[in-house]
Amino acid sequence: MLLTRIITAAVAVAILVPVLIWGRVEGLAVLVAFFSGIAVWELSRSLPGLKGFPRPQLTLLLGLAIVAGFYVFPYKAVPVVLVWFPLVVVLLHLLLYNVIENTVESVGQMIFAPAYAVVPLCHAILLGKLEEGIAWVFFVLVVVCLGDAGAYFAGKYVGKHRFSAKVSPSKTIEGLVGGVGGNFVGMLIMKLVQPDLPALGILAQLTLLLAVAGPFGDLCASAVKRRLAIKDFGSLMPGHGGVMDRADSLILAFPTAFYFLILAGHAIPR
Repeated sequence: MLLTRIITAAVAVAILVPVLIWGRVEGLAVLVAFFSGIAVWELSRSLPGLKGFPRPQLTLLLGLAIVAGFYVFPYKAVPVVLVWFPLVVVLLHLLLYNVIENTVESVGQMIFAPAYAVVPLCHAILLGKLEEGIAWVFFVLVVVCLGDAGAYFAGKYVGKHRFSAKVSPSKTIEGLVGGVGGNFVGMLIMKLVQPDLPALGILAQLTLLLAVAGPFGDLCASAVKRRLAIKDFGSLMPGHGGVMDRADSLILAFPTAFYFLILAGHAIPR
């Protein structure tokens, strides 16, 4: 199991690193479209209100349209995309469906799937548009992923005290502590690799926020899976589950990093 997880992670790194380094924001947008598209497809296939053609297909197209909006429009236009998105979903139901008994459930879940699986991940594109943007994307990925690794090993080998038995029984307090340690190791690695990043004090503040955002994103995904009575959202990534299972920590992490940098005045959006 551990070997499978390591191999899958290595393959993901081999794909992500070259695309981000040489593809820059354009490559980042392609990656977000690819992975968030799979994520919204996995989620929509699990939601009862989106069963049957053409609901999952429409949800996927809406998710990709949102990615395009985040890439094409400037930062200040993002609220326009988010305001029109639910209205378009309602309009599609009015025009395409004759049976209206399940309209509210279908509309709600068609909005929920991209709002949960796509919109937060699209903040990686906004992050990539900042000065040193690709470095910030790497910062989030490295800090969160090493936090996940630290939590996994600490929870597996020394974890005894359950953190949230009802939502995610496998999570332990020791795992959370190990995760924070992994987060700060990731921060130091990124500062060494990219010295142009801000001072360690600023990076430490962001790392603390990510140390909270990552586990909460994981818990949110666990709560959704327990409500849907499924173990994993998919099986595309052996040892990890689906894309949604791997990206759950990043769902809160990318928006957290972007708005911290903007609101604290450490970056200027383009």
